[in-house]
Amino acid sequence: MFLLSLWYGILFLIPSEFQTYLRKENNTMNKVKYLPLIILCMLLTGCGNKNNISKEVSTETAVHTSEVELKTAVETTSESTSESDTKTVAEESSETDIKTETSPAANTDTENTASETKYITIDLSTARETHPTGDVAAPFDLKIVSEEENGIDFANEWYDRKGLSLPMIGTDWNSFYDDNYQYLWSGEELYIFENGTGNCLYVLTYPTDKWYINGNNACLRDGIFYGASVTNGYAQPDTCFMFAYDLENNKLLWRSADQTCNSMNFIVKNNVIICGYGFTSQDDYLYQLDLHTGEVLSRLTLKKQPDLLVYQDNTLYVHTYSYNYTIEIK
Repeated sequence: MFLLSLWYGILFLIPSEFQTYLRKENNTMNKVKYLPLIILCMLLTGCGNKNNISKEVSTETAVHTSEVELKTAVETTSESTSESDTKTVAEESSETDIKTETSPAANTDTENTASETKYITIDLSTARETHPTGDVAAPFDLKIVSEEENGIDFANEWYDRKGLSLPMIGTDWNSFYDDNYQYLWSGEELYIFENGTGNCLYVLTYPTDKWYINGNNACLRDGIFYGASVTNGYAQPDTCFMFAYDLENNKLLWRSADQTCNSMNFIVKNNVIICGYGFTSQDDYLYQLDLHTGEVLSRLTLKKQPDLLVYQDNTLYVHTYSYNYTIEIK
């Protein structure tokens, strides 16, 4: 029905001359009657193509738009990523620079540079008794509280048995300390380390014999080293004395009298050095020397040679060859 209506509509639009021609040419009518159908197909085909073209255009536009959007998104992402990477690298570089500038390790060379160790050989071969002038220190008042035979025991056994304490390090009797320094005997060399930093400040070599143990037999105060040059055996000239040596200026300041010290250790208390000397068939004494001049301030007679001295609880404990002493010190 739709096609019939369409057919009459088409006929209405065809000019009258053409309609007359169609009526005259009956033999061609059979061909013409299919014209509307052909035109309809053409119209429908045109509409379909138009729709397809529209769809293709839309699709191409959409694809193009999608490609543009994708490209834009990729470029945006790439730029964002590049900016982010650049910013991250810049921040990391900045942080690294800051860390480098503020890191304590950057100042290690200037802040933690260890002092250079000074190797000093103290030559005492020509040293003679000498004393600088100066104020004389006051000696301590020493009073023997007890005296007992020890059966000729060893000093370290007496030390352990009495529960005494010296500023020793370890159990080898070759290392000790005071308020500022640590001391270590290694062979014939005395190493002096600074407390706190552990820096080795000095390595000293000077002539002295060793006992079977060595107590705290060295002291460094204000750049002045106090030591003892001990010779085992009978008394000889220029032996068994104490000395003071300026390590900064490599200068001997004083040397005490002969045969004033051959004990295993000595004690520095205030401005006084307490040490001992004795040997077979010789007098045995406990000496007090002036710290600044080396002069003998006082001496206390003992029955035998004093070897190890311990100052503890305001009391001086003295081990000798065959006697032990307890001495009150004031």
